[in-house]
Amino acid sequence: MSLVIKEKQKEYPIPDEGIYNAVAIDCVDLGKIETPWGPKSKISIMFELDSEDEDGNRYIVGKRYTKSLHKKAHLRQDLERWRNKKFKPQELKNSGFDLESLIGVSAIVYISHNETDKRTYANIQSILPPEQGSDGTPQWFITRPSGNYTRVIEREDYQEPEEYADAQNGAG
Repeated sequence: MSLVIKEKQKEYPIPDEGIYNAVAIDCVDLGKIETPWGPKSKISIMFELDSEDEDGNRYIVGKRYTKSLHKKAHLRQDLERWRNKKFKPQELKNSGFDLESLIGVSAIVYISHNETDKRTYANIQSILPPEQGSDGTPQWFITRPSGNYTRVIEREDYQEPEEYADAQNGAG
């Protein structure tokens, strides 16, 4: 007689596909994650949507990126679209870009679904500047965080990027 125990995967509610007002609530360094193209340094930007699930909690969605601001990198393309301006070469060369400065900044995100055999995922397809005010400028702080999200680096079970990457890569 065998006694089999399986870890139940936690189910998170996902928002419907569509366009949402959102606010950046976290930037997470994931370390070097194995990819089909070899190990890549990855980060994740987390957003809280202005829409709530059936329990009254705001949806949390994130997007993973390779940690690169090369002109063809998805991170750079999304940041330029969100900021509504291109990076200047000197800006990146001299000071770079502090991802922590995104926390608390509003955006409009487009969510689409990706269905697998196991579950459905909510993916951020596009990040745009927030709605404009009467003067025509983006209202960068129009969507406020609920205060219910705890940043990854502030959690009790926080893992340093290398430790997290090792666990994801099967070494931990």
